[in-house]
Amino acid sequence: MEGQIVEWNDSKGYGFISALNGELKVFIHVTSLKCSNRRPQLNDKVKFDVLEDNKGRMNADNAVILNANGFPLTVLFGMTYLVIACTSIVVFDGEWVLIPLYLMLSIFTYLMFAWDKQAAQNKSWRTREDTLHMLSLAGGWPGALFAQFHLRHKSRKQPFKFILWVTIFMNIAGFVWLFTSSGKVAIEYLLSTL
Repeated sequence: MEGQIVEWNDSKGYGFISALNGELKVFIHVTSLKCSNRRPQLNDKVKFDVLEDNKGRMNADNAVILNANGFPLTVLFGMTYLVIACTSIVVFDGEWVLIPLYLMLSIFTYLMFAWDKQAAQNKSWRTREDTLHMLSLAGGWPGALFAQFHLRHKSRKQPFKFILWVTIFMNIAGFVWLFTSSGKVAIEYLLSTL
């Protein structure tokens, strides 16, 4: 959900967001902010999730100040990696099939995160976390990082985040290995069997 900061007490670190054309007033605390290098200010536009506390009050969670600092470092890392990976395939005569594979897996992984978030909101059948991790390991992790930022899904759960970063580094290591002599032999063999 998106809204605008209409009240902010910087010394106490809290305020209120107006959302849904002023129909909803949501409490926001500075600890609910993610990916921001500054505190909110009056009239800042924010994107956030809404949680209801045990007294029925609406609270912002997982909030991001829009246009405060562009994309977070994790998203920039994923985008930069895709550019470097594509460039290295071209420059070092890698397998061209990896370029569309990375791009398609990133898009598919993003869509799986979106579908899982929708399922969570509707309390319906969810995608297993190990499926999301396998997609990330296979090369869809840039899409996973973008989904965490853009959709606010799976962005707070610490065990999930840790395993995601393990799959990211394993994928990068595997990609680098493909440029070694044994890696080139393995990928040529794999492509010849398809």
